[in-house]
Amino acid sequence: MRYFNTGSVCNVVDITLYKFNYYDNLIWTKCLNQIDFIKIDESSILITPNQLRALFERNFKREIIKTRSISFELIHKEANSIYFINELLKDFDNLKWIKLTQSKSRKFSRVVEIKDHKELRFSFRILKITLRLSDILDFEQIQLLNPILKKYNLIKTKPYNKLRLDLILKAFDNSLNSEHITDVQADLISLVMDIIDYKCEMDNPEVILVTDW
Repeated sequence: MRYFNTGSVCNVVDITLYKFNYYDNLIWTKCLNQIDFIKIDESSILITPNQLRALFERNFKREIIKTRSISFELIHKEANSIYFINELLKDFDNLKWIKLTQSKSRKFSRVVEIKDHKELRFSFRILKITLRLSDILDFEQIQLLNPILKKYNLIKTKPYNKLRLDLILKAFDNSLNSEHITDVQADLISLVMDIIDYKCEMDNPEVILVTDW
């Protein structure tokens, strides 16, 4: 298996900004005033990652520098949407589009207390990913995996297909329970499944699955 950044499969995300949070509203307002966005509806717009990076560099450079010096113990007090979005832009290096959705809900919190410790939560959903097997496996390994993809209708006449993540994971689970799968094929399927993190699985995005003939 090659080195693989899980965040690099993400192509489109939906970030929720809260109207009654200071920084969220500031980001939303500056996007409306400074970016040539695509309007989806009254509460949602579509922009590119480069547009958002440029907006952050132009408007929030001081805040970004400040967050770099925050210790782990204080991050739950100091972190804001600028911090989270900046980290997302770094981790999700293959993003094509970002959907920004403004929520008018007053009930939200960046910090959630679980079993006497605090965890940070940021409101975003992964909408689309590309799972390109050649980024994960060698050509010879992909050839071993292709019969499984065809058997469970994940790939048909073309070396790519578009379907929901839960259908792919269900097919992989079924294949692992089959008597006809080899140990090598089972290991390869497990490798592919391991790159799907819990957040991605929960959001159940649309997947473009791409193999190699």
